[in-house]
Amino acid sequence: MIGRLSRFKGVLPYVELACAVAAAGLWYMQGGAVWYTGGGPGPWPLLLLAAPWLLRLLVFGFSLRPSVFDVALILFLASAGVGVWAAYDPGPAWAKFWLIVGAVGLYYAVAHQPDLRHLYAALAFFGVFGVAVSAYFFATNDWSLASSKAPALAVVGERISAMLPALSGHRMHPNVVGGMLAAVMPVYVPLFVLGRDETLGFSPLARRWLPAAWCVAAGLAGLGWLCSASRGAWLALTGIAGVWMVWRGIGWWLHRRDLQGERAWQLRLSVVGSLLLAGFVLFVVVAGMVLAGRLPGIEALAGRLVLWRRSLLLARDYAFTGLGLGMFSMQYSVYTLLIYVLHTVHSHNLFVNVLIEQGIVGLAGYLLLVVTCTVSGLRRLRAATRAEAWVIEAGLAALCVILAHGLVDDVLYGSRGVLLLFAPAGLIVAGLRIERGPEDASQVPGWSKWALGAALALLIVFGVVWHRPLLGAWYANLGALEQARVELTAYDSKHFDDPTIDEVRLQENLDGAVALLERAVQVDPANPTARQRLAAIDLSRGHYEAALDEMQAAWEAGHRDEVTRLLLGDALVATGQTEEAAEVVRGLEWAESRLAHLAWYRYWQNEDYQRAADAWGAVLLLNPDNQRAKQAQLEAERLAEQAE
Repeated sequence: MIGRLSRFKGVLPYVELACAVAAAGLWYMQGGAVWYTGGGPGPWPLLLLAAPWLLRLLVFGFSLRPSVFDVALILFLASAGVGVWAAYDPGPAWAKFWLIVGAVGLYYAVAHQPDLRHLYAALAFFGVFGVAVSAYFFATNDWSLASSKAPALAVVGERISAMLPALSGHRMHPNVVGGMLAAVMPVYVPLFVLGRDETLGFSPLARRWLPAAWCVAAGLAGLGWLCSASRGAWLALTGIAGVWMVWRGIGWWLHRRDLQGERAWQLRLSVVGSLLLAGFVLFVVVAGMVLAGRLPGIEALAGRLVLWRRSLLLARDYAFTGLGLGMFSMQYSVYTLLIYVLHTVHSHNLFVNVLIEQGIVGLAGYLLLVVTCTVSGLRRLRAATRAEAWVIEAGLAALCVILAHGLVDDVLYGSRGVLLLFAPAGLIVAGLRIERGPEDASQVPGWSKWALGAALALLIVFGVVWHRPLLGAWYANLGALEQARVELTAYDSKHFDDPTIDEVRLQENLDGAVALLERAVQVDPANPTARQRLAAIDLSRGHYEAALDEMQAAWEAGHRDEVTRLLLGDALVATGQTEEAAEVVRGLEWAESRLAHLAWYRYWQNEDYQRAADAWGAVLLLNPDNQRAKQAQLEAERLAEQAE
């Protein structure tokens, strides 16, 4: 009986991994928030995740000893649930939520592998996955679209694709492919090294062919990574690989000189830390030179910086709850750019995206997981065996690749690749559990208890000192959510003029949103979100003086962001202050086109010819050579005189 139970305990981790992979695959097939298919299994794959947990409960018994890793994931998952509640379109939000649940399931399936032999199977899954993603990419990609970005690689990719059967399935974006493969590539190192390790119990024949097989697999996955032409994925992987090589080289040098103990460890950390700091300084210097025009790429870099700045304005509106899973694109257009068609899929930054969609709780949960994994992994490396060290280092390298790439793009959280988001953490935690057992690994380290206590104390102090701005931001957050639910449910960006956003605001009941926004202003008169949202509603409803009062209050409170300037310009035009409006919006990217849009859709079509003339007059003050605006202004003035 004991022997059977022991064998079952050995099989259970494989079963859990298989169930987690199957559940993740089912949720992947239903699509994500960006490319939502409109159907799918919904919550049913939860049964696949729950079954191994029930078996673990029966075999190992019940133990409620959550680790700091569990706390971080609970925070992230809870904020994702709030993100479903907050979303104005529940379909894509639920699709992304189940993908996040699948990512958590994969994390635990990997983290629960009890020894190196089991963990090698988990590593092997990711190794095979990398080859499969690369092959699928070559079988489906349209290389004509990549010819302008990397012509030589497009030729190579086209030749490889010609050798594979053409598939008509979902076409993955090359940047997503590059980011996913960059996150997977570090696992091939322990797969190669441990494949020759006698302690894992492989046969002599297996120890001969496993390293060769994984070298081939790494080459195939590397081809996909290279041909994706994702510059962010290239830089992230090569940079982290270089740091990893230095880390290993220092360890080899110290071992050759028989330097051990605390001094050797501090020297290793200091060198690698200095290298990372130097890399960061170099990145800042290069970015500054690019922005100064001394190096190429100013348009791309400046565009990203502008996107992040504007995205943070949107994050400010929904700091507590997030705006909802997968709801970035339309809200960014309507409430930040103040345009009414889809413009950008996401913020191209992992951390900003989490903050926008899941609020500060979601971002805090993810950062807590990252910091805990990094600190715990490095601490464990001091006493880890050779085999354990390779696994933990691979997990840390994969995590750093995701973080580095996430600074300039968001290929995981912003796509179905979110399933891989917690996989590196799972590898690190599995490495921590080996030879210590789940009981020891589940304990919360002392340093994290102090850190959590200090963070809680800071939050209490922050809440006491700034309670009114925080309360105002809370009401503004709720009001903005209610406004988006009402407006964007009724508005169709594909038919932006039937109805227009102004017509939606006239026809739909926004009383609940207005009440919350007004409550925010009462608590904190300087709250920019409430002032902007109320002014936008007033402008759409023709309450121009009220809109001007709102925006002047925001202006006097010191707000000079683009949204404030554009809305203040709208209100000034609507109240006949054309020259002041032009000065307020001068230099903004969307100023001229927005004023022309308002002149036509808000005023001309509603036969408000004088305001239409004023709006086109503001356009001419910004661009005197705009002949269309000049002719339109003359016609509007003529009709305004006739109406009098």
